[in-house]
Amino acid sequence: MKKSEIGTGRFYSDGKQGVREVIDAGPQYKLYAEVQDDDCLRYRILNAKAQVNESEREGNSTRTAFAAWAKQEIHADQVSMHLTRLQAEKIAGKLTDAQCIFLLTFDTDMSVTDSVECPRSEHRAAKSCHEKGIIDQVPSSLRAEDSQFEVTFTSLGLAVIATIHGQTTKSG
Repeated sequence: MKKSEIGTGRFYSDGKQGVREVIDAGPQYKLYAEVQDDDCLRYRILNAKAQVNESEREGNSTRTAFAAWAKQEIHADQVSMHLTRLQAEKIAGKLTDAQCIFLLTFDTDMSVTDSVECPRSEHRAAKSCHEKGIIDQVPSSLRAEDSQFEVTFTSLGLAVIATIHGQTTKSG
């Protein structure tokens, strides 16, 4: 990106897992006194490829270095959706084959208020998806006479389903 495209209160991505918000600008954000470039920024890390400690959530950079890192701006009203999609991609990449097969049985047009009936044989897969934050509600156990059970998905879960459907479309 160009330096002139970087602004305070705006959000940027490196085109991969990184998402940052520029929170302030000024020469007071130089990394050290000997830096010649005083066009500097303070930013907050919203998402990164590697785990970031709370103490490392904010950082300073020259505007030039930040512009080299940034590949695209994310509009403020799209940040939450973008972060959910990134988290869904990360989770989808760690699913077992059984979890993927289970999740692929669901359509991508569901909402978080929809409940879906599942056959008893899928209870273990549903519980493991619940542990990953994909399914919001699943019974902890089934009675002997239960042949089906109901689940509801989290918004993250719906994003995971969309992600794995997209992956199978590309590879299949």
